[in-house]
Amino acid sequence: MKKSLSPNQIVTLLGIGTSVSLLGESTLYTVLPNEHIIQQLGITLAMVGILLGTNRAMRLFTNGPIGLLYEKAPRRPLLVLSLILGALSSVLYTIGYGFWPLFAGRVSWGLAWSLLWIGCKTVVQEISTNENRGHFNGRYNIFYFFGIGFASLLGAMLTDLVGFSSGQRISAGLLLITAVIWYFWLPETRGAVSRQAVRSQEQIAEQKKAEAIPWKVILPAAFVIFTSRFIERGLVAATTPLWMAGLFGEGARVLGFLIPIASLTGLFNAVKVFPGIASAPLSGRLSDKLSRRWPVVAWTLVVGAIGLFLMSKRLTFLAVAGGLMIPVLSASVETLVPAIIGDHTGKANNGRALGVIFIFADLGSTLGPMIGLGLLDATVFSIEQLYLFCALLILAAVGVAWSSAGKSKPSLQAVK
Repeated sequence: MKKSLSPNQIVTLLGIGTSVSLLGESTLYTVLPNEHIIQQLGITLAMVGILLGTNRAMRLFTNGPIGLLYEKAPRRPLLVLSLILGALSSVLYTIGYGFWPLFAGRVSWGLAWSLLWIGCKTVVQEISTNENRGHFNGRYNIFYFFGIGFASLLGAMLTDLVGFSSGQRISAGLLLITAVIWYFWLPETRGAVSRQAVRSQEQIAEQKKAEAIPWKVILPAAFVIFTSRFIERGLVAATTPLWMAGLFGEGARVLGFLIPIASLTGLFNAVKVFPGIASAPLSGRLSDKLSRRWPVVAWTLVVGAIGLFLMSKRLTFLAVAGGLMIPVLSASVETLVPAIIGDHTGKANNGRALGVIFIFADLGSTLGPMIGLGLLDATVFSIEQLYLFCALLILAAVGVAWSSAGKSKPSLQAVK
């Protein structure tokens, strides 16, 4: 029943599955810091920070081995397994009361996401070339960011309508259905050659890139993606429900109806993905056209710093506008950093290089919620002060990106 799919179709199939997989995860980020849910589940705000970081901490130990595994093993069975483990994590969230069932679910999700994210990125690298790698990474990330937003909204609505546990069971069911679809429809790409990658120059470049992992490229890329994940997917994502409550209280009235704060937060998370959905393909295509990715990274980092500065203000309109700018940063970094790595590595060592990069990425995602919610729980800093600190951290990443722009060029260009 498996069919021959074009690269665009493969990326679309991977992207849809990734979107579905994010329902359980995005629901936690949207509703778990809510005081009512905290009391219902028998945990504390500090525990929420630990839980939201646990899956990322797990990936610090799994990304490297899984990157190596993808260099040797078929992709499709591992990708299907990732969805099954994702479904297991959603079930674990519902089986008990208190910290430990949730912790077990987060460990399961950490392994699931390592398998899914590195696997999908590996496949995207395999079916692309230096000339279109930004485009395909951007196309995949459209689904990723749409999944974050839509899953946040749907998860919040399901929590308000049927409760936290029932919503997670629905997530598990959708993941199992997606696993079946991937099993029967997703082609195996290990050892495949891109239909567009047949020129002798690219084959020469591939041989050169396979010789060693380019640490002079990986280290600045690792710092940039660490910074992006620490802020956007870590600290800001974990504190958004509290930030929204500070702006809107228990909710907002629209046409006389009160939208509860959980649904309002989910709606905001859904709306803010659209800048990311636009930024991912645009930044990818622009970097392909310019044959230079680092300057594009640097300018989108500047946009993120401005957004965080606006979020630190208590003026609702400016704060919300700033929140909508943050996905521009995240979408571009998540699109271009893997493309940069793909430009400088061969298929023989791409999995290892991506594994290293995503160790740093997940370190940022792990520390973000723990540090952010921990400092807020201890009343050391306010949310506004945390966001200003993050803006300064992004400016440091801007410097790294600009300094890297003149130092590294894709290996394909080097042999032309």
